[in-house]
Amino acid sequence: MKKIYSLLAGGIALVSLASSCANSAYDDKYADPSQTTTVGVPQVFTGVMFKGNTWMNPIYYRHWIQSTTSGLFSGIIGTNNSRARYMGSGEGRYDDRWKEFYDMLTQQRLLEDTYENLSETEKPSNIIFYYLGRTLVQSQLHEMLSVFGDVPYNGAGTLWKDGDYNAAKEKCVYDDDVALYKQILVDLKEVGDYFASGNVNTVGLTSLSRQDYTIAAGDATLWRKYVNSLRLRIALHLSTAGDCTTEAHAAIAEILNNPGQYPLIDNNTENMGVTANTQKDDFNFGKSLSQALRSSGMAACSQTILNAMNLPANGTPDANTDPRLEVMYDCNPDGQYIAYDVMMTEAEITTVRDQKQKEYVERGMTQANYFCEIDTIAAAGWATYQGNENLFGLWISAAEVSLSKAEAYLMGYGVGADANKAKANFIEGVKQSTEYYWDMKETSSLHKEGNDSYRGFRPLVRPTNDAIAAYAESIWKPTQEAICTQLWLNFGFINKLEAWNVVRRTGYPVVEFATDNQVSGFPTPPNRLPYPNDELTYNSENCQAAIAKNYEEPSGYYTNLFWAKKTYYKMVR
Repeated sequence: MKKIYSLLAGGIALVSLASSCANSAYDDKYADPSQTTTVGVPQVFTGVMFKGNTWMNPIYYRHWIQSTTSGLFSGIIGTNNSRARYMGSGEGRYDDRWKEFYDMLTQQRLLEDTYENLSETEKPSNIIFYYLGRTLVQSQLHEMLSVFGDVPYNGAGTLWKDGDYNAAKEKCVYDDDVALYKQILVDLKEVGDYFASGNVNTVGLTSLSRQDYTIAAGDATLWRKYVNSLRLRIALHLSTAGDCTTEAHAAIAEILNNPGQYPLIDNNTENMGVTANTQKDDFNFGKSLSQALRSSGMAACSQTILNAMNLPANGTPDANTDPRLEVMYDCNPDGQYIAYDVMMTEAEITTVRDQKQKEYVERGMTQANYFCEIDTIAAAGWATYQGNENLFGLWISAAEVSLSKAEAYLMGYGVGADANKAKANFIEGVKQSTEYYWDMKETSSLHKEGNDSYRGFRPLVRPTNDAIAAYAESIWKPTQEAICTQLWLNFGFINKLEAWNVVRRTGYPVVEFATDNQVSGFPTPPNRLPYPNDELTYNSENCQAAIAKNYEEPSGYYTNLFWAKKTYYKMVR
């Protein structure tokens, strides 16, 4: 990660070709874009990665916004039933999400243009950047589609080339989300086949090793497994309902029936993502995440989480409780894990919290919480800006892959239904997830022997592998609910959007909410987010056409997406 400085110096702001690079770690390998009229494909690839940093890694802005939207709506983040909670973080924040995706896409358009202008002899050593840049952009396009539905893509990101605003607007039409998802599956297969061909250019790989700041560091095998695993993620996302099930099932069948050609991430040493670097705020994930989770109650656990982890009603773990609980969440000083009660008002919850806080102060524990929160040492930090400096920027994990395979085998998505294969992958996924979360805790820069929590005050003993396997065996049921609950739980506070996608796609786990009668128009969780205000201002004609085509009601919040359940939650009051 120490090479991030030089990589970013050569990769950021290449679209304008006007930024100066003042970083002292910059070296002769990377041409300063402020001093040249040419741009190298490898350097632009680094720029593509960096433009996706905020929404691919544990960065403050991503997790603050997701905690108030997908985190809450998925049941990952607990809600104290505050006013206007189902409106999320606000349309200004949706503008930011939108703009940052198109910044990343614009960088990819520069990469594509630069690649297309290479000579035929230069292209073979640069095509890997073309493929991987497109893959990263499409990983984020999937997120955009899962939040907004139709979005501009094929004609977007061209204004930089000639500055013709009117021409750019004409191209920036909204592509159909069904068509885009089918396109993504085709494109990811193309990249997977490129790696499977065995003809990956060695010069290109050498160049990739210099430009790649992910955990792969230019390793073709890790990138190959990431691409195939991403294809599996998106295919599963489309497999339950809607107009892409045929293509999604075909993709799953091809991947699972040909493991030699399409290998997947299959253990935690192959988890794809980015290692933290405390020397640069953009990659100081622990500091950034603690800023998000330690502000405005964004670390709150939900009762749905505690139910999924088999916690007894009294809040005290027993022998049947999930072994991940004590490394994912902080208990209170009495060893209890208590979530907000969905049946209580915000005022009632506040009264309980204040009463318990007064009691803890009298007991000399001024930092203790009554309601459980995301673990201080593993992820949330003990204070704002005081987080786990070793926090990994996870993109896709082995546990996700195993649990995705389990659902595919159980449901017969493209493959013959096989409960035995489903069970084997389910148990492996739970074991991998448990290992991951325990490692996150025990490798934390905040970890200490004895008292393992800054707020919970309890000892920590890692369960044996046999105990973990026994727990996984004990919770297995041949149902979509059992598998998807574990998939949702594994995403958890690390990837709240994918957790919301699981719930919207399957209705599992069952997440309970109370109606918000404090505002008019937003009484229940939304189905999607509305198109942002900037699009209505600067791309009005195309945006209004998309609204006319897609919105089932004026706000956009309660318009369903083609792959999702209309009512994915349960209202209890």
